[in-house]
Amino acid sequence: MWLLISLGAIVIGTIVTVSGIKRIKSSRRFRARAVRVNGMVVDNMWRQVDGSDLAMPVYDYHTREGHPMRATETVGTNPPRYRPGTPVVVLYDPAEPYRARLEGMATATNVLNGVFVVVGPIVAVIGLAALAVNLML
Repeated sequence: MWLLISLGAIVIGTIVTVSGIKRIKSSRRFRARAVRVNGMVVDNMWRQVDGSDLAMPVYDYHTREGHPMRATETVGTNPPRYRPGTPVVVLYDPAEPYRARLEGMATATNVLNGVFVVVGPIVAVIGLAALAVNLML
């Protein structure tokens, strides 16, 4: 039984670490090519995530070419971080202007990805240590 738990910790720790690294790289690529524009929160879309109701801000912005766009943030909070009418800074991909993030929310996502990169190896090392102990018994 302990052998399976040890192997599971190694696998999960590795997956979490690799996922965090990939997400950080993807976020950096997005930020490197993103264009900053001003936008406005127009609503909050409530979604249930893991049993909690979270408010995902819905916001309008215009591309540099003047095209109106609307997007919904993928990260939510409760209570809502933004109220309708709140001005925001929007980052969008000029090649895919519908791909947008609120500047402040992108930072929160990066913190979570950083936690993955720190916690993942710790879990994997604990799994390796437990595996070593199990093999020596």
